[in-house]
Amino acid sequence: SLDLLGDVVTLFTWKLSRKPPSERYPYGFGKFEVIGTTTVSLLLTGGAIGIGMHSWTLLVEALSQSLTTLPPGTLHDLVASIVHLANSVPVVAPEHGHEHLLDPNAAWFAGISIVLKEWLYRITKRVADEERSPVLYANAIHHRSDAYSSAVALFAILGTWWFPQLPLDPIGGLIVSVVIFQQGWRLLLSAFHQLTDRGVSPKTRDALMKALQPLLPPPSSMGTSHMLSDSQIANHTEDLFAIRDVRAVRAGANMFVDLVAEVPSSITVETTAQLEAQITATLKEARREIKEVRVKFRPVEEIDH
Repeated sequence: SLDLLGDVVTLFTWKLSRKPPSERYPYGFGKFEVIGTTTVSLLLTGGAIGIGMHSWTLLVEALSQSLTTLPPGTLHDLVASIVHLANSVPVVAPEHGHEHLLDPNAAWFAGISIVLKEWLYRITKRVADEERSPVLYANAIHHRSDAYSSAVALFAILGTWWFPQLPLDPIGGLIVSVVIFQQGWRLLLSAFHQLTDRGVSPKTRDALMKALQPLLPPPSSMGTSHMLSDSQIANHTEDLFAIRDVRAVRAGANMFVDLVAEVPSSITVETTAQLEAQITATLKEARREIKEVRVKFRPVEEIDH
Protein backbone atom coordinates (compact mmCIF):
# COMPACT_ATOMS: atom_id res chain seq x y z
CA SER A 1 0.00 0.00 0.00
CA LEU A 2 0.97 3.68 -0.24
CA ASP A 3 1.34 3.90 3.54
CA LEU A 4 3.88 1.07 3.57
CA LEU A 5 5.74 2.55 0.61
CA GLY A 6 5.95 5.92 2.35
CA ASP A 7 7.30 4.30 5.53
CA VAL A 8 9.91 2.31 3.58
CA VAL A 9 11.07 5.40 1.66
CA THR A 10 11.24 7.41 4.89
CA LEU A 11 13.27 4.80 6.77
CA PHE A 12 15.66 4.16 3.89
CA THR A 13 16.41 7.79 3.03
CA TRP A 14 16.60 8.87 6.67
CA LYS A 15 19.16 6.17 7.55
CA LEU A 16 21.13 6.87 4.37
CA SER A 17 21.25 10.61 5.06
CA ARG A 18 22.87 9.92 8.47
CA LYS A 19 25.90 8.21 6.94
CA PRO A 20 29.17 10.15 7.31
CA PRO A 21 30.62 11.87 4.24
CA SER A 22 32.55 9.65 1.87
CA GLU A 23 35.02 10.18 -0.96
CA ARG A 24 32.22 10.09 -3.53
CA TYR A 25 29.87 12.19 -1.37
CA PRO A 26 32.20 14.64 0.41
CA TYR A 27 29.28 16.84 1.52
CA GLY A 28 27.35 13.95 3.01
CA PHE A 29 24.13 12.23 2.00
CA GLY A 30 21.64 14.91 3.05
CA LYS A 31 20.17 15.29 -0.45
CA PHE A 32 18.93 11.69 -0.30
CA GLU A 33 16.63 12.79 2.51
CA VAL A 34 15.33 15.54 0.22
CA ILE A 35 14.62 12.87 -2.42
CA GLY A 36 12.68 10.95 0.24
CA THR A 37 10.71 14.08 1.12
CA THR A 38 9.92 14.57 -2.56
CA THR A 39 8.69 10.99 -2.88
CA VAL A 40 6.45 11.19 0.20
CA SER A 41 5.06 14.57 -0.87
CA LEU A 42 4.26 13.14 -4.31
CA LEU A 43 2.43 10.28 -2.61
CA LEU A 44 0.45 12.82 -0.60
CA THR A 45 -0.48 15.02 -3.55
CA GLY A 46 -1.26 11.99 -5.72
CA GLY A 47 -3.43 10.50 -3.00
CA ALA A 48 -5.20 13.83 -2.54
CA ILE A 49 -5.96 14.03 -6.25
CA GLY A 50 -7.25 10.44 -6.21
CA ILE A 51 -9.51 11.12 -3.22
CA GLY A 52 -10.79 14.31 -4.81
CA MET A 53 -11.58 12.67 -8.17
CA HIS A 54 -13.36 9.75 -6.55
CA SER A 55 -15.30 12.01 -4.19
CA TRP A 56 -16.32 14.21 -7.10
CA THR A 57 -17.58 11.15 -9.00
CA LEU A 58 -19.64 10.06 -5.98
CA LEU A 59 -21.02 13.57 -5.54
CA VAL A 60 -22.11 13.75 -9.18
CA GLU A 61 -23.82 10.36 -8.85
CA ALA A 62 -25.63 11.57 -5.72
CA LEU A 63 -26.71 14.78 -7.46
CA SER A 64 -27.93 12.79 -10.47
CA GLN A 65 -30.14 10.68 -8.20
CA SER A 66 -31.47 13.77 -6.42
CA LEU A 67 -32.64 15.24 -9.73
CA THR A 68 -35.46 12.69 -9.85
CA THR A 69 -36.88 14.00 -6.57
CA LEU A 70 -36.28 17.73 -6.96
CA PRO A 71 -39.28 19.79 -8.13
CA PRO A 72 -38.82 21.96 -11.25
CA GLY A 73 -37.25 25.31 -10.46
CA THR A 74 -34.00 27.18 -9.99
CA LEU A 75 -32.43 24.55 -7.73
CA HIS A 76 -33.35 21.77 -10.17
CA ASP A 77 -31.82 23.67 -13.08
CA LEU A 78 -28.64 24.43 -11.11
CA VAL A 79 -28.12 20.80 -10.11
CA ALA A 80 -28.85 19.67 -13.67
CA SER A 81 -26.25 22.10 -15.03
CA ILE A 82 -23.62 20.81 -12.56
CA VAL A 83 -24.35 17.19 -13.46
CA HIS A 84 -24.26 17.94 -17.18
CA LEU A 85 -20.95 19.81 -16.86
CA ALA A 86 -19.42 17.05 -14.72
CA ASN A 87 -20.50 14.32 -17.13
CA SER A 88 -18.94 16.19 -20.05
CA VAL A 89 -15.50 16.09 -18.38
CA PRO A 90 -13.78 12.68 -18.48
CA VAL A 91 -12.74 11.59 -14.99
CA VAL A 92 -10.61 8.57 -14.22
CA ALA A 93 -11.45 7.35 -10.74
CA PRO A 94 -11.48 3.98 -9.03
CA GLU A 95 -14.79 2.24 -9.29
CA HIS A 96 -15.68 1.03 -5.87
CA GLY A 97 -18.52 1.83 -3.59
CA HIS A 98 -18.70 2.79 0.03
CA GLU A 99 -21.69 0.74 0.99
CA HIS A 100 -19.70 -1.02 3.69
CA LEU A 101 -19.03 2.35 5.35
CA LEU A 102 -22.70 2.88 5.98
CA ASP A 103 -22.77 0.29 8.75
CA PRO A 104 -22.82 2.29 12.00
CA ASN A 105 -20.69 -0.41 13.67
CA ALA A 106 -17.85 0.53 11.31
CA ALA A 107 -17.66 3.87 13.12
CA TRP A 108 -15.69 2.15 15.87
CA PHE A 109 -12.97 1.14 13.41
CA ALA A 110 -12.86 4.64 11.93
CA GLY A 111 -12.60 6.17 15.40
CA ILE A 112 -9.76 3.83 16.39
CA SER A 113 -7.97 4.66 13.13
CA ILE A 114 -8.22 8.38 13.86
CA VAL A 115 -6.67 7.96 17.31
CA LEU A 116 -3.91 5.64 16.05
CA LYS A 117 -2.94 7.79 13.06
CA GLU A 118 -2.97 10.99 15.11
CA TRP A 119 -0.74 9.30 17.69
CA LEU A 120 1.66 8.22 14.93
CA TYR A 121 1.64 11.78 13.59
CA ARG A 122 2.54 13.28 16.97
CA ILE A 123 5.39 10.91 17.81
CA THR A 124 6.82 11.11 14.28
CA LYS A 125 6.63 14.91 14.27
CA ARG A 126 8.33 15.08 17.69
CA VAL A 127 11.26 13.03 16.36
CA ALA A 128 11.28 15.09 13.14
CA ASP A 129 11.55 18.32 15.17
CA GLU A 130 14.35 16.88 17.30
CA GLU A 131 16.27 15.64 14.27
CA ARG A 132 15.20 18.56 12.06
CA SER A 133 14.41 15.93 9.45
CA PRO A 134 12.22 16.97 6.49
CA VAL A 135 11.50 13.38 5.42
CA LEU A 136 10.30 12.44 8.92
CA TYR A 137 8.12 15.53 8.96
CA ALA A 138 6.70 14.58 5.55
CA ASN A 139 5.92 11.10 6.85
CA ALA A 140 4.24 12.63 9.90
CA ILE A 141 2.02 14.67 7.57
CA HIS A 142 1.29 11.42 5.71
CA HIS A 143 0.04 9.88 8.97
CA ARG A 144 -2.13 12.92 9.66
CA SER A 145 -3.62 12.73 6.17
CA ASP A 146 -4.69 9.17 7.01
CA ALA A 147 -6.26 10.50 10.20
CA TYR A 148 -8.17 13.07 8.12
CA SER A 149 -9.39 10.32 5.78
CA SER A 150 -10.57 8.24 8.74
CA ALA A 151 -12.33 11.31 10.16
CA VAL A 152 -14.18 11.75 6.88
CA ALA A 153 -15.13 8.07 6.95
CA LEU A 154 -16.48 8.48 10.50
CA PHE A 155 -18.34 11.62 9.47
CA ALA A 156 -19.83 9.83 6.48
CA ILE A 157 -20.83 6.75 8.48
CA LEU A 158 -22.62 8.66 11.22
CA GLY A 159 -23.92 11.40 8.94
CA THR A 160 -25.36 8.99 6.40
CA TRP A 161 -26.94 7.01 9.23
CA TRP A 162 -28.59 10.13 10.63
CA PHE A 163 -29.21 12.00 7.34
CA PRO A 164 -29.32 9.41 4.54
CA GLN A 165 -30.54 11.95 2.01
CA LEU A 166 -27.35 14.07 2.20
CA PRO A 167 -24.17 13.14 0.19
CA LEU A 168 -21.89 13.70 3.18
CA ASP A 169 -19.25 11.17 2.15
CA PRO A 170 -18.20 12.83 -1.15
CA ILE A 171 -18.44 16.34 0.31
CA GLY A 172 -16.13 15.38 3.17
CA GLY A 173 -13.80 13.63 0.75
CA LEU A 174 -13.49 16.76 -1.38
CA ILE A 175 -12.67 18.89 1.66
CA VAL A 176 -10.02 16.43 2.87
CA SER A 177 -8.49 16.15 -0.60
CA VAL A 178 -7.97 19.92 -0.68
CA VAL A 179 -6.35 19.92 2.79
CA ILE A 180 -4.02 17.00 1.97
CA PHE A 181 -3.11 18.50 -1.41
CA GLN A 182 -2.11 21.79 0.23
CA GLN A 183 0.12 19.97 2.74
CA GLY A 184 1.68 17.75 0.08
CA TRP A 185 2.28 20.68 -2.26
CA ARG A 186 3.93 22.71 0.50
CA LEU A 187 6.29 19.80 1.26
CA LEU A 188 7.01 19.30 -2.43
CA LEU A 189 7.83 22.97 -2.88
CA SER A 190 10.18 22.91 0.12
CA ALA A 191 11.97 19.83 -1.26
CA PHE A 192 12.28 21.51 -4.67
CA HIS A 193 13.90 24.54 -3.06
CA GLN A 194 16.49 22.33 -1.40
CA LEU A 195 17.18 20.33 -4.56
CA THR A 196 17.82 23.60 -6.41
CA ASP A 197 20.04 24.95 -3.58
CA ARG A 198 17.81 27.83 -2.65
CA GLY A 199 19.17 29.81 0.29
CA VAL A 200 17.64 29.78 3.76
CA SER A 201 14.95 32.27 4.69
CA PRO A 202 15.84 35.81 5.82
CA LYS A 203 14.61 34.85 9.30
CA THR A 204 17.12 31.99 9.51
CA ARG A 205 19.91 34.20 8.15
CA ASP A 206 19.12 36.85 10.78
CA ALA A 207 19.23 34.14 13.47
CA LEU A 208 22.72 33.13 12.29
CA MET A 209 23.91 36.72 12.45
CA LYS A 210 22.41 37.13 15.92
CA ALA A 211 24.32 34.05 17.11
CA LEU A 212 27.57 35.64 15.86
CA GLN A 213 27.02 39.01 17.60
CA PRO A 214 28.98 38.06 20.76
CA LEU A 215 32.09 37.61 18.57
CA LEU A 216 31.82 41.10 17.03
CA PRO A 217 32.58 44.65 18.16
CA PRO A 218 29.71 46.77 19.50
CA PRO A 219 27.49 48.17 16.70
CA SER A 220 28.33 51.72 17.84
CA SER A 221 32.01 51.20 16.94
CA MET A 222 31.37 50.32 13.29
CA GLY A 223 33.12 52.75 10.97
CA THR A 224 35.08 54.43 13.83
CA SER A 225 37.82 53.12 16.08
CA HIS A 226 37.94 49.43 16.75
CA MET A 227 36.34 49.10 20.18
CA LEU A 228 36.16 45.77 21.94
CA SER A 229 33.17 44.27 23.71
CA ASP A 230 33.39 42.15 26.83
CA SER A 231 32.09 39.14 24.91
CA GLN A 232 34.81 39.60 22.28
CA ILE A 233 37.49 39.51 24.93
CA ALA A 234 35.92 36.44 26.55
CA ASN A 235 35.75 34.63 23.19
CA HIS A 236 39.24 35.76 22.09
CA THR A 237 37.95 37.36 18.90
CA GLU A 238 39.59 40.77 19.34
CA ASP A 239 40.89 40.60 15.75
CA LEU A 240 37.44 40.09 14.23
CA PHE A 241 36.15 43.39 12.85
CA ALA A 242 32.96 42.29 11.08
CA ILE A 243 31.13 39.39 9.45
CA ARG A 244 29.42 39.94 6.12
CA ASP A 245 27.79 38.06 3.24
CA VAL A 246 26.37 35.24 5.36
CA ARG A 247 24.86 32.55 3.11
CA ALA A 248 23.40 29.15 3.94
CA VAL A 249 21.67 26.28 2.16
CA ARG A 250 19.93 23.19 3.46
CA ALA A 251 20.47 19.60 2.38
CA GLY A 252 17.91 17.53 4.21
CA ALA A 253 18.55 17.89 7.93
CA ASN A 254 21.96 19.48 7.28
CA MET A 255 22.85 23.12 6.79
CA PHE A 256 25.98 24.51 5.15
CA VAL A 257 27.06 28.08 5.92
CA ASP A 258 29.66 30.35 4.34
CA LEU A 259 30.56 33.92 5.26
CA VAL A 260 33.18 36.63 4.97
CA ALA A 261 35.13 37.72 8.07
CA GLU A 262 36.95 41.07 8.09
CA VAL A 263 40.24 40.98 10.00
CA PRO A 264 43.37 43.17 10.28
CA SER A 265 45.73 42.93 7.32
CA SER A 266 48.58 42.09 9.71
CA ILE A 267 46.86 39.04 11.23
CA THR A 268 48.73 35.73 11.31
CA VAL A 269 47.56 32.46 9.79
CA GLU A 270 47.43 30.92 13.26
CA THR A 271 45.06 33.64 14.47
CA THR A 272 42.76 33.23 11.47
CA ALA A 273 42.61 29.50 12.17
CA GLN A 274 41.58 30.23 15.75
CA LEU A 275 38.94 32.70 14.59
CA GLU A 276 37.57 30.20 12.10
CA ALA A 277 37.30 27.56 14.82
CA GLN A 278 35.50 30.01 17.13
CA ILE A 279 33.04 31.11 14.43
CA THR A 280 32.31 27.49 13.51
CA ALA A 281 31.82 26.43 17.12
CA THR A 282 29.51 29.38 17.82
CA LEU A 283 27.28 28.65 14.83
CA LYS A 284 27.12 24.91 15.49
CA GLU A 285 26.21 25.56 19.11
CA ALA A 286 23.39 27.86 18.01
CA ARG A 287 22.05 25.56 15.26
CA ARG A 288 23.01 21.93 15.59
CA GLU A 289 21.90 21.13 12.02
CA ILE A 290 24.92 23.09 10.75
CA LYS A 291 27.44 20.56 9.45
CA GLU A 292 30.05 22.80 7.85
CA VAL A 293 31.05 26.47 8.01
CA ARG A 294 33.30 27.99 5.37
CA VAL A 295 35.00 31.25 6.35
CA LYS A 296 36.67 33.58 3.86
CA PHE A 297 38.94 36.16 5.48
CA ARG A 298 39.11 39.68 4.05
CA PRO A 299 42.00 41.86 5.27
CA VAL A 300 41.14 45.47 6.09
CA GLU A 301 43.11 48.35 7.54
CA GLU A 302 42.40 49.03 11.19
CA ILE A 303 41.21 52.56 11.92
CA ASP A 304 42.67 54.19 15.00
CA HIS A 305 41.62 57.49 16.53
